Parts: sequence; structure tokens; C-alpha cells
Amino acid sequence: EFAADPAAVDDATLEETAYRLSDVGSPNRTLNVSAAGQTRQVTVSNERRAYNRTVTVVPGVEGDFARFAVYTTPAVSVAGQSINPVGDWSNGRLVRQLVESTSGLSAIDFASNRSVEFLGAERTVSTFTATQSVGGMETNVTIHLTSAEHEGDYVIATTVHPERVNEQSRVDALLRGLEHPAA
Repeated sequence: EFAADPAAVDDATLEETAYRLSDVGSPNRTLNVSAAGQTRQVTVSNERRAYNRTVTVVPGVEGDFARFAVYTTPAVSVAGQSINPVGDWSNGRLVRQLVESTSGLSAIDFASNRSVEFLGAERTVSTFTATQSVGGMETNVTIHLTSAEHEGDYVIATTVHPERVNEQSRVDALLRGLEHPAA
């Protein structure tokens, strides 16, 4: 069994950005790993923290449409073989694997990269545009995604928000306010 340490945004940053904790989870995954002619069952325990912020999309339409999530998954290997492919995935693959499948997104297109310092180093944050279907209506959204190996875990942070709302400065603040491992 391998377990990731949680990552979380510190309270001062949450207050500054008006984001609030909305969900906590510890999803597990069981894998069969073959090494040295033997197959073993390996359980990987991940951590997830989700945050949201109420935004006004257009006058009269307000809701928790700005969402930030941070996932941690162990960077583990068995008999010298990496069993967690996340470390080899590009931000484009991560957005398709982790965000597209869980958020009703389609037409995801890469827009740009920027650098933000968090978890002790300068890191690349990729921005994507997409279409999201919510309640039968489609809207354009912006996605920010980054990943890093830190303290034996892969830390993946992603934000999805309406395109009409500029969240970049808040996203960058949330990333700078990440703590891993979280208390």
C-alpha cells in the first residue's frame, strides 16, 4: 500500500482569494503489478481537496462556478518500475484524464503557459479553453493546470472557471498558498 500526503491551500490565501473548501476525498486505486516474474496487488491512496468561489457570470447569474482542486498521488515504484504514470504525463494529458472526464468538458484547446512559483520552485502552469455543459447550457471556460513532484508525491492543481471571469491572479495566489504535506 502506498498513500499520498494531502496538499491544501493555507487559510490566509483562502481568505485573500475568497475561495472556500467544498470537498475532501481520499480515492483509492488497486493495481496489479508484475515484477521479477510475480504479480502483486498494490493499493494507491490518493488525496483530493476541492475549493470554490462564488462568481457572477452575467448580471443575475451567480454561483460557485470558479473551482480549484488539488490532487496528490504517490510517486511510487515497485522493483524499480514506476507504477504511477502521472509523472510522465504532460499537462495536456492530465487535463484530459483528470478534468475532462469529471467536469462535462469538451473542445479542450491549449492556450498558453506561464510560470508560477509554488512548493519551493518555479513551475509551469498551462491554460486551456474549453466548453462546459451545465444544466443543458453550454458555456466557455478557462482551465489552469499544473503538476509537480514534491516530497514523494505528484501534486496536481487545476482550476476551472467561466471564461468571462478573470481568475488568473487568484489561481496564482492559490498555487503559492499550497502546502504539501498539509497539516
